[in-house]
Amino acid sequence: MCQINYTTENKKNKPLNQVEMGKIETMLNECYNATQIAEALERNSSCIQKEIKNFKVVIYTRKKCKACMNYNSCKQSKLCGYNLSGERCKTCKDCNVAMELCDKYEPKLEKCERLKGRKKVCNGCPNYKQCRKVKLVYIAEKAWKQHEENKKKSKKKMKEIENVEYMDALSEKIRHGISPEVALQTTENKRGERISLPTLYLRIDRGLMKCKNIDLRNKLKREPKEEKRERNPNREKHRANGRSYGDLSEEEKTQKLDGFAEMDTVEGIKGSKLLMTLINKKTSFLFGIPISNKKQENIIKELDKLEITMKDKFKLILEKIITDNGCEFLDYEGIEKSKNGAEKRLSLYYADPYASYEKGQIENQHRLIRYFYPKGVDFAKYKDSDIIEKINRINNYPRKNLGWSTPYKEMEKIIGKELLNKLGFYEIAIEDLNMTRKKVA
Repeated sequence: MCQINYTTENKKNKPLNQVEMGKIETMLNECYNATQIAEALERNSSCIQKEIKNFKVVIYTRKKCKACMNYNSCKQSKLCGYNLSGERCKTCKDCNVAMELCDKYEPKLEKCERLKGRKKVCNGCPNYKQCRKVKLVYIAEKAWKQHEENKKKSKKKMKEIENVEYMDALSEKIRHGISPEVALQTTENKRGERISLPTLYLRIDRGLMKCKNIDLRNKLKREPKEEKRERNPNREKHRANGRSYGDLSEEEKTQKLDGFAEMDTVEGIKGSKLLMTLINKKTSFLFGIPISNKKQENIIKELDKLEITMKDKFKLILEKIITDNGCEFLDYEGIEKSKNGAEKRLSLYYADPYASYEKGQIENQHRLIRYFYPKGVDFAKYKDSDIIEKINRINNYPRKNLGWSTPYKEMEKIIGKELLNKLGFYEIAIEDLNMTRKKVA
């Protein structure tokens, strides 16, 4: 069916109308469950379940004070407005009439065997008339009235959706490659109610913003996961002697401790120039170092340069490194050996084969790198300075896990601004940050 000729009404994200509520009540009385009702109304079953759960009403056969949840702590008196003389009138729970006037009356709902499973209301029960228990019933008329009252209460004095300047500011940031979540947190909210993240995504999807879905980096569907292949026992030697991911403690696996990092490579075309990546887990700071090929000597050479430049600060951020089983990382002795002596400069740990989630933080950073340099792009076509400039943009991108601070600011607290400048990194304000592939002047 062509998109232009698509005429079927889309009921997603639309509230139930009065007719649909009437059908729900009728079908419940005929002993249909929520799933069957959803199929008949062409709705999601969770929508029908929430409707029944949130708008069912309690019907009493006869109120009794002893059946109230607040009976033991009740101190209500003279609800009827009269002071009875000559009779004992200590509390209203001694009276047979007061319970009808009490606003704090909460009945103890007796458990009924018929309400187990999918059946959450008494509609359609064969013993409905004979049963003397408190009943839970869905009534369409009362549900509709409650919906209308909720709409009146939910009306806000002012919405930021009506604030054109605010919405344009959000759109501009999103067009520059900033994610909607970061844009909401970093855009000043001068007046009105802040819109939610789902609302912002919905408005972009419906074309109500000055940005489009194509401006969102992760909107396209991911490719399905490949089936797990069998492990090769010959490639397990380097993981012996306490260098396996399983040799780490639970605290080291789950928490972002000082000095813990992850290492990997980003490849463009096989046999050509590639990118060696290192990320400090605590600060999310990323080192992206261009190397000529996938040889072990290149990895060791770049780590030597970092150690010489950073000196005693090296161990503060790269004391323990988790990497994969790639051929470029197999020389663990050369990677661990310090340039200044026989002492180890770091400890290397290898993730399990086909378990990239064990170093998931650096894999997520690669998504940002791949936005600038998609798969199949030859890194040899780009200058090293251009690649490092893109890495610097990534390090100035605000993160939720850092309380909307940036990796650059967090790393600056540890090693200082002067050393960061030596490494080629500098600060970029959020107003000047551009996360698109366009060149920055």
